[in-house]
Amino acid sequence: MDKDRLARRLMATFIAELEGHVRTFERDLLALEKDPTAAVRSELFGSLLRTAHSLKGAARSVKIDLVEAASHRLEEVLIAARDRRIVTDGGFYNVLLPTIDALGEAARRLAADGNLDDAPLAEALPQLSRLLAGELAAMPQLPPILEKVAKDTGKPPVKAATAPHAPLPTKPAEAVRVASDKLDALLRQSGELLIVRHRAEARTEDVAKLQDLLADWKKEWRQVDQGLAVLLKSEAAAEDQSEGGSNPDARRLGRMELAVNRSRDGLWRLERGLQRFATDLKADRRAIEQTTGPLDAMVRQTRMLPFAEACEGLERAVRDLVAHNDKKVDLVIEGREIELDRVVVENIKDPLLHLVRNAVDHGIEAVLRRRMAGKPDMGRITVAAALRGDRVEIKVADDGKGLDLPAIAARLRASDQPPPNDERELARSIFQPGFSTSPTVTQVSGRGVGLDIVKSRLAAIRGSADVSFEAGRGAVFSLSVPLTLTSTRAVMVGVGDVLYAIDTASVDRVVRIGADDMRLVGGREVLMLADSPVPVIALADVVGLSSHALTGTTRLPTLILASDGRQAALVVDTLEAEREVVIRTLGRRLRRVKFVAGGTIQPDGRIALILNAAELVERAIAAPSAARLTDSAGAAQDVARKRLLVVDDSVTIRTLEKSILEAAGYDVLVAADGQEAWQLLLETGADLVVSDVEMPRMDGFVLTETIRASRRFRDLPVILVTAMESEADKARGMAVGANAYRVKSAFDQRDLLATIEQIL
Repeated sequence: MDKDRLARRLMATFIAELEGHVRTFERDLLALEKDPTAAVRSELFGSLLRTAHSLKGAARSVKIDLVEAASHRLEEVLIAARDRRIVTDGGFYNVLLPTIDALGEAARRLAADGNLDDAPLAEALPQLSRLLAGELAAMPQLPPILEKVAKDTGKPPVKAATAPHAPLPTKPAEAVRVASDKLDALLRQSGELLIVRHRAEARTEDVAKLQDLLADWKKEWRQVDQGLAVLLKSEAAAEDQSEGGSNPDARRLGRMELAVNRSRDGLWRLERGLQRFATDLKADRRAIEQTTGPLDAMVRQTRMLPFAEACEGLERAVRDLVAHNDKKVDLVIEGREIELDRVVVENIKDPLLHLVRNAVDHGIEAVLRRRMAGKPDMGRITVAAALRGDRVEIKVADDGKGLDLPAIAARLRASDQPPPNDERELARSIFQPGFSTSPTVTQVSGRGVGLDIVKSRLAAIRGSADVSFEAGRGAVFSLSVPLTLTSTRAVMVGVGDVLYAIDTASVDRVVRIGADDMRLVGGREVLMLADSPVPVIALADVVGLSSHALTGTTRLPTLILASDGRQAALVVDTLEAEREVVIRTLGRRLRRVKFVAGGTIQPDGRIALILNAAELVERAIAAPSAARLTDSAGAAQDVARKRLLVVDDSVTIRTLEKSILEAAGYDVLVAADGQEAWQLLLETGADLVVSDVEMPRMDGFVLTETIRASRRFRDLPVILVTAMESEADKARGMAVGANAYRVKSAFDQRDLLATIEQIL
């Protein structure tokens, strides 16, 4: 390995180590500030000194002199504080905590360009020297230089804060650093093994069906065999009596009897062989399960992180915020040990931070107001995680004043939105983009971004958020997130011949309904469940496909979906089995497809889209359909059996578009690039072409030009569906003769089908 490559690897390792030490510094300093017992105090100082010493050695090894100097100075200050040669009061923490922030900022600079010129860390060193000399022991305010540190690191100036003692976090287990992309690759391979296991299960079921078929055949053969045996015996006896057994017919009867016996023996051998094969196949299946199950569990476990890591920084955020107002807040974190997928942990950090900051700023009252309300001076914010099946429920609760519903309603009216009559729906309005009830803009409030971020971040990981409150007693934000984003239990449903998957955790129950179960409430069709109206939506309407009719005599399976405390009834054509599915992302081109959260491959090779239950509930509440109450059985027949050619170099997109178009009643051919598509056109022809643009050998633009230059196909309709979004690309698509140009980032099945229907 060359020296430059080795140096880059060492620097990457050091930056990761520095970031870990920064977290340890902040955790231990915040615990030390809470004035723990003598034993805990000694343990904390020991941890802080070990961290400073380790960081100093690591910085020296990669020749980062500034970090080495800061670590050495921190070590000296901590030794003096441990020996009580300097006072660990407000001034002590007002110097050390911003210094730790400056170390974190130095890590970000090193990761970006390696330049530490004018870094806040350099300006923090003199303050450490003054603190060591005892000059800052009684400092009531943050010194000007450290004001700059706070400003450059993006954190508000800090003051000392008091809070009850919290237990010292347990020391983490010894760990080995592994690149996250390697873990992701390992997990993908583990997912492939799960698919193999499902296929083995399907083959076992196939063999069982063959055994049943053979048993039926054997039963029928036994009856035929008995009849043939009687017939052969009677014929043989008749031949013996008439001609003494010398007739050639007797020999033919003998050969027939021999053939019947061989068939009987063959049938019995086939049965025994199939039984052995089934037994061996079951043994192989058990072996695969015993291997893949623990392996998959261990691989997933390597990606799991404790909930405590998602809560890093919350205590510091509360400490910094209460320093600027007359509030006292005790932050309690429960369920620290619960483990979640690292991607889930990373995605809930910001939502938790926003909710805790929101609770401090909007929820917890000032000390005087709490006294007037008969509450203790110290407000309480609880962040608690609990397992709920294959999901984790997180509650962020405070004992503050609750939500200000009149202010929320006034804000909605100011933005020309009628406030909902239901209090819970009114409370949920705070999740709207740009919503804020704060009259002034501060570092924490008034910008209208916090709770919208909570909702959007959770939606990205198939999570949900809801809020409840009690006036004058506090508010509770309830978050629900999956344990992992790589697999889930899903209910498989069908519309026509197309298969979809819906997360089982989002399905409250499954019922069968007909037109007579529907009611008209407020101009909308709803299903009455326990005297509560539930909006109804047909999955066929959502995905733009035709389906069975929902009439008084036809009853269709219906999933009652639950999300954010709300429900919706989703009508489907067929209900398949519930199974564990491996979640596949759809890639950059299709990541914005509405209502779709991913895809999965079935044991038989079919691709099923995983639907986002939260978006389906939103759709049903916003504009519920009539759930096809009128007969639409002939809808698919209205579409002429036109032949369409789908051209795309992605097998996933080809399969998706082919499934959609075939379910709509079209005959569909597929091609992997423009050259293959042109050959198919010459051989079989087509009524319309749906093509990608970026493809090998011949792209979509050239294919369209070739079609327009052909006397045979110059009038053939062409729709370009591509990820190329620029106006120049769209203009070129129209210039080469495309009838329509659709962008994949805004792909919508209904729009595609409507465009095809209009053109044809």
